[in-house]
Amino acid sequence: MWASLVPLALWGGLFAALLLFLALAEDVYEKEGFAFDPPVLAFFHDLRSAALDPLARALTASASPPAMAGAALAVLGLGYALRLPWPRFLLGFGGAMLFTFAAKLFFARPRPHLFPPLALEHDYGFPSGHTVASLALVLGLYFLLRERYPKAARWTLALGLPWALLVGLSRLYLQVHYPSDVLAGWGLSAAWSLFVGLWGRSPRRG
Repeated sequence: MWASLVPLALWGGLFAALLLFLALAEDVYEKEGFAFDPPVLAFFHDLRSAALDPLARALTASASPPAMAGAALAVLGLGYALRLPWPRFLLGFGGAMLFTFAAKLFFARPRPHLFPPLALEHDYGFPSGHTVASLALVLGLYFLLRERYPKAARWTLALGLPWALLVGLSRLYLQVHYPSDVLAGWGLSAAWSLFVGLWGRSPRRG
């Protein structure tokens, strides 16, 4: 019974994530602001401390383009060695990054400037690429493992999702993204990763 509910829950999560991204994208396209962006950034600005600054930088560095490229190559190598469906991971992770790049150029949303940032970024802000990459890596690895290594897949979520959450929060702490950028990154990454992971999967597995 529970196994049959898992796909339904995942499809529900896919549509919820897609609706979240589309709702945010519509307002960004219309150049409308979000009332929650300034107070959330102010909250993270007030949290700054000598102890948290290096932690936020380290979390961001863990999801930097070089780190994500290396991690993705390692997952692809693992999938190939274990004869897992690595092309699906490539489609999920690579597609999420391509969508992010295209969205940044299309929406051309500037970075926040409410408080001095603790990191320098030179591209557009919507959606957050670090947020997309970290969640796409976790979900992609989960779907890569879940058919043959379900226990490892569950550990991937248990350890990976908190990390992906902290990566997104680190972008707010560093003041390089609006909260709506990070939310859109989670929405885009979850929607695409869940679609790729669920598409073509065996109906015999929950």
